[in-house]
Amino acid sequence: MAVAAAATSLVSVAILFSSGRALADIAHVRVKGSARIDAHAARASGKLVLSGTVVDDTAHPIVGARVALGIARARSPAGMATLTGDSPEPCSEGAQPPILERGDLLSLPTDDAARFCARLTLPTDRYVVHLESLATGLVDGAHLDLPVDLALEPVTLRFDPERPVLSLDDESALLEVVASTEDDGVTTAAVGIPLLLANETGTPLGSAITNASGRARFAVDPTHLGPPGKGTLRVSFAGSNDAGASTHEREVERRTHVDLGAPDGIDGKLPVGSPEDGVVVRMRATARCAVRGCAGTPTGTVEARLGGDTIVGAAPLDNGEARVVLTFAMPAASEAALRLRYVPDAPWYQPGPELALTLPLRAPSPWKKLPLLLAGLGVLAWLAVARLPPRAPGRRTAAPRDPAHHPEAGVELLRAGPAARGWTGRIHDAHDGFRLTQARVAVERPAFEGVEVLAEVLSDTEGSFVIPPVELRPGDQLLAEGPLHGMLRRPMPPPGELDVALVLRKRALIDRLVNWARRRGKPFDSRPEPTPGHVRRAAAADLAVARWADAVEEAAYGGGVVDAEAERRVDELAPGDGPGRAPAAIPAVPVPGVGPGQHHRPGPR
Repeated sequence: MAVAAAATSLVSVAILFSSGRALADIAHVRVKGSARIDAHAARASGKLVLSGTVVDDTAHPIVGARVALGIARARSPAGMATLTGDSPEPCSEGAQPPILERGDLLSLPTDDAARFCARLTLPTDRYVVHLESLATGLVDGAHLDLPVDLALEPVTLRFDPERPVLSLDDESALLEVVASTEDDGVTTAAVGIPLLLANETGTPLGSAITNASGRARFAVDPTHLGPPGKGTLRVSFAGSNDAGASTHEREVERRTHVDLGAPDGIDGKLPVGSPEDGVVVRMRATARCAVRGCAGTPTGTVEARLGGDTIVGAAPLDNGEARVVLTFAMPAASEAALRLRYVPDAPWYQPGPELALTLPLRAPSPWKKLPLLLAGLGVLAWLAVARLPPRAPGRRTAAPRDPAHHPEAGVELLRAGPAARGWTGRIHDAHDGFRLTQARVAVERPAFEGVEVLAEVLSDTEGSFVIPPVELRPGDQLLAEGPLHGMLRRPMPPPGELDVALVLRKRALIDRLVNWARRRGKPFDSRPEPTPGHVRRAAAADLAVARWADAVEEAAYGGGVVDAEAERRVDELAPGDGPGRAPAAIPAVPVPGVGPGQHHRPGPR
């Protein structure tokens, strides 16, 4: 009479909101596993034998678990059965005995394998045995109601083999169940009994009758098992004149592979594009089992790689589709060989084979060079202004924003080093100090013909990076950006150890709205700081400003992912005197004692 019960996993997420310019950031995540009780009943010497195990959601025993046991008469659930005589007792010599908490409640200890067993003396009748494992520090509790009829043979059901993972991509899923009875320690095959198989929603999956060895086989169409993810298989016997009803449950994980497709690719070739201008590639992720009608939409990320392992673009899936923006230096060849792969965020979505695509290349638009030219002129102008004598004392200047409350992107030279060793450093979020993975750090040289990438690396899982030695010239720049962090350009500092801080694109959108409102003044400016809601209300009939403020609010506080494409779409809504797109270059603030290639900023909060 084997049954498995699982408690639902509990995920507690504490979300911290910053006042004013609030961005919802996950501060703490507490994950608790789920427990499951596997139990069955048997008879021995006229006594009821209850035994089983307590395991977690990975089928590992929960050492030290204790199980509470209560018994009620099935005909009158409100009337609890009283344990009398020499009941209860352990099933083997030397085992810890059950503890009788009261006349109708036992506490069952478990051994090192989380097994429990007790013998009970009860009058012949129908009962419901309630088993409950108590929660521990890392695992939730579980409970199970087990029907018992002492006038009938108890039937035990189990899957053989136990299959915790089922593939939805197979033509058919074969499942076998073994039915047996146990009386006075003798196990006998339960022959010729009808069994029903269902999933966690109660959807019937098939029926079968046990053979001479007590085995029944089910051939199930995988599309009927349920969508990709966690689920339950439930096999049951309704009972007969001689044998009691029984049910057994097994937690499973339904998996499928995910295949990628490019709607704009014809015979593996994309439309011609310029990688320096940015090439948008539409990708579609499809669950392989969908061809037979299974539900579920893949989630995760699509990555694009060029040549070896250089990532040139990535984008999250939204409703099974992604827009991957490819950006890399123009190679000498006329085509670029790309490899796109699916990166899942759940174990039940498995990556299929990588998709190989060819991108025909064209030179960037000459108009794209104009911002680079202006940026270079801006850098030269800043270098000239930085060398002017300081302003005479007594002149009034605008009060700067408090850097302790408004951390900014920047580069700090922690310590100089020999030129032969190049640059090392770490890259992190300017506000929270979290190390950034797969952030791009490059050394670029602006020129009238374009931008020459002298060196380019990605940060590792610890946010560290190493740039090889490069012979610098005046005007060379350090570039840094992350998938969700805005682009930063600074004059290239001397070789040594660097500390690079980036600002989330979400925060950058808010910063640009605040700065715009400050410049416009009343009614858009407010104290302590204007918000998108305030700017929208102040806009009144100016629909362009109102739409822009709504877009900033949705991107910053809506909970979605804000990558470069999302940031661009919001900035395109900015009013004519608004910030537009994020500037390609932002002059560093000269600080006494810091060289022209360095930038001083406060440490992350």
